[in-house]
Amino acid sequence: MDFVYLLRVLLKRKWIIVGSAILAAFIAWFFTKDQPLEYRSIAQVSTGFTTNDVVSVNGENNFFEADTKFNNAIVTFTSPTVMSLLSYSVILHDLENPSQAFRQLTNEQKQSDVYKAVDINHAKEVFNGKLNSMSVLTSYKPEEKKLIEFLRLYGYDYGSLASSLNVYRLERTDYIQIDYRSENPELSAFIVNNVYKDFVRYYKFIRTERTSESIDTLQSLLERKRQDRMEANQKIASTGLMNVEDANKSSFDLISSLQQTLDEEQDKLATSQIALRSVNKQLGNAGSPAATVDNSEVLKLRNQMNAANQEYLNSGSTDQDALNRYNNLKEQYQNKIKSVGAATGGSPSLLDKSTLLQRKGDLEIDIEAAKLHIASLQGKINQLKGSVSNAATRSAQAQSLSKDADLSDKEYLDLLQKYNTAVDQSNAAVNNFRQILVGQPAIEPEPSKRFLIVGMAGMAVLVCSILIIVFLTYLDASIKTPTIFSRIVNLKLLALINFTNLKNKDIAQVVANTSTTTDKLEKNRENKFRESLRKFRYEVENSGKKVFLFTSTKKGQGKTTLIQALSYSLSLSKKKVLIIDTNFCNNDLTVQLNGTPVLEKIIADDADDKLIEEIQNASVDVRTGMIYVIGCSGGDYTPSEVLPAKNLLQHLQKLTSVYDYIFLEGPPLNDFSDSKELAQYVDGIIAIFSARQAIKQIDKESIKFFKNLNGKFCGSVLNKVQLETLNDA
Repeated sequence: MDFVYLLRVLLKRKWIIVGSAILAAFIAWFFTKDQPLEYRSIAQVSTGFTTNDVVSVNGENNFFEADTKFNNAIVTFTSPTVMSLLSYSVILHDLENPSQAFRQLTNEQKQSDVYKAVDINHAKEVFNGKLNSMSVLTSYKPEEKKLIEFLRLYGYDYGSLASSLNVYRLERTDYIQIDYRSENPELSAFIVNNVYKDFVRYYKFIRTERTSESIDTLQSLLERKRQDRMEANQKIASTGLMNVEDANKSSFDLISSLQQTLDEEQDKLATSQIALRSVNKQLGNAGSPAATVDNSEVLKLRNQMNAANQEYLNSGSTDQDALNRYNNLKEQYQNKIKSVGAATGGSPSLLDKSTLLQRKGDLEIDIEAAKLHIASLQGKINQLKGSVSNAATRSAQAQSLSKDADLSDKEYLDLLQKYNTAVDQSNAAVNNFRQILVGQPAIEPEPSKRFLIVGMAGMAVLVCSILIIVFLTYLDASIKTPTIFSRIVNLKLLALINFTNLKNKDIAQVVANTSTTTDKLEKNRENKFRESLRKFRYEVENSGKKVFLFTSTKKGQGKTTLIQALSYSLSLSKKKVLIIDTNFCNNDLTVQLNGTPVLEKIIADDADDKLIEEIQNASVDVRTGMIYVIGCSGGDYTPSEVLPAKNLLQHLQKLTSVYDYIFLEGPPLNDFSDSKELAQYVDGIIAIFSARQAIKQIDKESIKFFKNLNGKFCGSVLNKVQLETLNDA
């Protein structure tokens, strides 16, 4: 969009813009002239959400959590419940202290049905009850609905109070500020102080109720986990699985000791068996003794000694009597052997053999005792290994029970911590709020915003008016300036003809500057119109062409008027003009210039003299000796359909010897094909465009026809241009 043109449009409509702004400012002033003065009171509350003085349960300061708490507190301040409690407090103040009431009802309000429907004493009881129980009035109960309307009559309902109350956090601080504006300074102070009190009551109530439910739930779970913990510990104690690991360790130590003893006994057995084989070999090599000794007593003692040893081993090596008996028999056996040696008289061979026999008996006894001892040790080891295997199973059971007990302990401790945290929070949440600034009645009223409202109203309408005009101008697709014409149409521009009001005027007088117009603006338009025609006349005279067809893309572009005006202008420069009305669909030229409708009937003679004579007789002299017109009857037909074979248009070049210029008017190209048929008879074609019209797609198709005329197209004329945009390049 052309900025200069847009600026001119705004300047042209400046009085509309300014008038709208002034009217809006006046309306704002009128509606605010009776606006009452307002008094503002401020109260501040410290929350403790971001301070380090409060004991933190987890030792951290979570600022996101603190911000959430601030938002929750602010929403609670302005919640319907707190606002309702505040409205009860204010209305009770006015009802119980009529002489000090913040607001007095007018006589008209007291005569209203709302006021008459309420019993004041009963209303005070209901308001006190609601205030003490922290409950709100409900509109579905008819009695309470009347009280809600009663509060609205005083201006103490939820909507009225909330609209003037402003609760917000002071940026980057721990404080919440409460602002209230009203027509009464004491009312403003009462509101900001009591809304804090009602907030604390309600906040403490909902926090206590919520935390009490949480504490009760946690306490129940805590008691259950405590019972589970005790049952797990009692189960471990009752099953005797507390010292399973110690018992397993003792069994392994005993098995290791017995295994070591078994290894020693097996070594002794192997040694005794080797020694026995050696003794048997020596006895086999020894000779027969000279005298034999009865060995029955020796064998008897040896058998008794073996029996005693077996008895001792069978007792698990714990029978001391069996051990003593074994030692006595062993001593008797050894003494008997010695006595046998003495009875032989000390024969060496006999003594050696006797010694070997004694050695053999001892080894056999040792071997037998070792075997019995080894068997006993192996039995004990196997028994201990079995007990260890059973102990492993018991150990797994003990570990399972121990894990259950540990889990119960952990769950119990976690619940205990949550329980303690809930108790701490229930005690500390509300106690953090402190009113650090008590609201006081304002001495001076707030600065009036009346002038600001009036100014903003005027400015808003001013801006809106400008935007609306700009928007409408943007939507206007008409080719009202040469710049827009060149960008959209892109045809050679011969002349700009400004708009002038020619209704009820003689075009010849306007062109000749002999009109009687007295209006200064209209006179200026006529002067510009004449100058524009002179420029157009110059372009026509210097085109080198004599016969012109004036046409357009659509009707209403001003062809008829422009042909007449140009003809009058040429006549002033002593040029003779012949106007032929070839616009059969709309023969305005014939009507306006009183031409004879003979075009369809003229049969041109081939002889030039006769043709000229015929045309002079058929034409009507519009301006004495300078402008002539040949009219047409008009109808729904084209030139090729209505004109005779030898028609006038075929001999226009012959007429140029008599007339300086011949002008033809053709119908619009968008609707008719006549102009395309007439193009063959003329030297040049001039397209007329109205600055008030928009170029559409069908116009663009017609414009293509102008561009494809191969030199016959002389250019275009932008007609009906506004005077202020005439010189816009």
